[in-house]
Amino acid sequence: MKSIKTILTTEAMFSDDGKKRYLLKKVWKEKGPSLTIVMLAPSEAGGIVLDTTTQLVLNNAENLGFGSVMVVNLSPTINDFHLKAADDVENQKIMAKAFKEAATIIYAAGVGKVKNKTFQRLQEEVAELLRPHEAKLRCLCDAKGNSRLQHPLSPAVRTWYISPLAVEELLLEKPIEAVPISLKLAKTTTGKREH
Repeated sequence: MKSIKTILTTEAMFSDDGKKRYLLKKVWKEKGPSLTIVMLAPSEAGGIVLDTTTQLVLNNAENLGFGSVMVVNLSPTINDFHLKAADDVENQKIMAKAFKEAATIIYAAGVGKVKNKTFQRLQEEVAELLRPHEAKLRCLCDAKGNSRLQHPLSPAVRTWYISPLAVEELLLEKPIEAVPISLKLAKTTTGKREH
C-alpha cells in the first residue's frame, strides 16, 4: 500500500470590492509546464470553492501533463456572462503577464457570443496580446480536430484535445473547422493530445 499526498496551491486575484476576479492560479507540480486558459467571465470560484468549469480545467490540465494553470477571462467581472461590465485595463495587464509566463495558452472563451459586439472587441484586444505568443497558442477541439474554440463546458470538448490556433482565427466571425491530417494523436513532451 502506498499513500499519495498532493498539495494544491491556489492564488486568486480580486478587485478591492471583490466584484472582479482577474486571475485564478492553481499549482500542483511546481516543476511542471504551466497552462494559461482564457475564458469568458469568472464565476465566484476562488480558493476552496470550485465550479464545474474550474474542475474540468484542473482535471484536463493534469491529464495533459501540466503542473499549473492560470485562468484569465475576457471580462474580469464575476458572473458577467453578458459582458455588461467587461472593460478593465488591469485585466489586460494581468492577461499579458499570464501569457508571457505560460508554456501553453488555450483560448477557450467559446463561440456562443460571437455576434456580440463587446465580445468581438474584447476578442480582438486579446488577440493583439496573444500575437507575440502565437507559437504556444492552442484551442480546445474534439478528437477529430473539429469543434474549435469551444468553452470547457461544451459537451464536444469535455475530454480535451488541443489544436494549434492562429491569432487570425480570433479575428474571424466564424472559427475555422480544422481538417485533420491524421486522426492519430501526437504526444508532446507534456503528454498533450494534439493534432
